[in-house]
Amino acid sequence: SSQEEAIKQKDVLATEVSSLRGELQQVRDERDRQLSQVQTLSYELEKVKESRKHSSTELDSLTLKANDMEEKCSFKDNQIKALEEQLATAEKKLQVSNISAYETRTEYKGQQKFVNELQRRLADAEYKLIEEERLRKKLHNTILELKGNIRVFCRVRPLLADESCSTEGKIFSYPTSMETSGRAIDLAQNGQKHSFTFDKVFTPEASQEEVFVEISQLVQSALDGYKVCIFAYGQTWSGKTYTMMGRPGHPEEKGLIPRSLEQIFQTKQSQQPQGWKYEIIADKVFLAKFTVSDLTVVDVHSAKEVAFLLNQPANSR
Repeated sequence: SSQEEAIKQKDVLATEVSSLRGELQQVRDERDRQLSQVQTLSYELEKVKESRKHSSTELDSLTLKANDMEEKCSFKDNQIKALEEQLATAEKKLQVSNISAYETRTEYKGQQKFVNELQRRLADAEYKLIEEERLRKKLHNTILELKGNIRVFCRVRPLLADESCSTEGKIFSYPTSMETSGRAIDLAQNGQKHSFTFDKVFTPEASQEEVFVEISQLVQSALDGYKVCIFAYGQTWSGKTYTMMGRPGHPEEKGLIPRSLEQIFQTKQSQQPQGWKYEIIADKVFLAKFTVSDLTVVDVHSAKEVAFLLNQPANSR
């Protein structure tokens, strides 16, 4: 009987377990359904929140736009008032200008007469300036002709190291008398004295600028339209190239040629405001009565361009 009772209890318990399992499954299904609803509601809640946030942003934006429009309207009103005030001020100024227009026209006529008078006086002054420039040229070249159309200058270069130790005993001396001072040179050699006279004698201490000062008047004569020739003559190593061209790379030792060209271009530039126009034309180049062929003619417009061209043959020496 105990075994039968145990089997009955087991069946009852099995039935209860089966019933409980069914209820558990129902509870699980209900839980899953509720979880699904919770997720759906959470999603919808998030959408509602986003919608509220977007609506709030739009509301704030519309509020800002409304405030901005109110400020713009207020600003426009102020602008209109300011423009009305400016218009009133301009109308008053127009009335004043209309009143003073007649006085201005009268003053303008007086100023125009004064300007015409100044222009007439300026034309007279320019004419007198041109006449005086012509007279200056004539007097300048007359002075040079009185000094002599052919002038000879002597430039004594410093003795070289081997020359100072020479046994020939060359001694240069310059007269101190006022009559021949700066124009003569004496050479004592082997007990004999030789005297030479020139229009100007430059000692070894003379600078390139001092030499150029003496011939600058001849350059001016060339600018005035007179024919001028300047050349250096002497034996080898007597300093001809240095006198005429100078020392490359040392602007303070420029020779007669670059300094003369600088004077030509400076005079050309300074005389332009006075109506003078210089044009330098190189037709042919002659050397010892013979025409030099295969030459290139280059137009130059400044002293820098001339210096560039002069440096080319100097670098080829």
